[in-house]
Amino acid sequence: MMTKPIVAIVCDTTQQGPHRYHQVGDKYIQALVRCADVTPVLVPALDEPIAAAAILDLADGVLFTGGYSNIQRHHYGDIPAPEGEHEDPSRDKNTLPLVRAVIEAGWPMLGICRGLQELNVSLGGTLYPRVHEIEGRMDHRENKNDPVEVQYGPAHSVTVKTGGLLHKIVGEQEFMVNTVHGQAVRDLAPGLTVEATAPDSTIEAVSVDSATNFALAVQWHPEWKAWENTQSAKIFEAFGNAVRATQRA
Repeated sequence: MMTKPIVAIVCDTTQQGPHRYHQVGDKYIQALVRCADVTPVLVPALDEPIAAAAILDLADGVLFTGGYSNIQRHHYGDIPAPEGEHEDPSRDKNTLPLVRAVIEAGWPMLGICRGLQELNVSLGGTLYPRVHEIEGRMDHRENKNDPVEVQYGPAHSVTVKTGGLLHKIVGEQEFMVNTVHGQAVRDLAPGLTVEATAPDSTIEAVSVDSATNFALAVQWHPEWKAWENTQSAKIFEAFGNAVRATQRA
């Protein structure tokens, strides 16, 4: 009997008192287990990154998660962030080259929130460091004083590109999503196609033109109770199917 395929997840790094931790939010793991039916494996974000080839030898797909940190601005040619902004240089050092390696190898990948931003930056795109400060844009951040169910509840609609990858997965041209992010795509990287937008024109989903396998990234958080949301479950199921096909191949 074939074992379940493996999906690699690069960890965030955090400091807990004097101790450094590598960690991944439980919601991503639960969505992979319950909706994609795969085995998640956590990859530490080491200062000397584990080689992409070693990760791809181990895993049949890669999930690039959201996170509380922002990508360091020098990666997309912007000035340094103000002092005190939460960044995770170790994650950047690991994920940005891994994105390119996954695409080149033809492995399935799913990006969520920060993961979409990593995909865009790794291929040469730029970000709005604070999209809520841009005239005409919504404030896409959550109210941290709200209960978590409210923070991750439906916040705005997305309009899906007809006939695109996301449209083929969810079978809908418009649906509601949550919104829990401060950064967003500014200049779309060459080779990416917009799959969905928010009412304020913020890019909400992209796919990779040259990808030979599943390569989708979304700006919202479909992992949040994915098994209770039709569109989210379909996204993770499609990713899981691609990972299983890669394992069989």
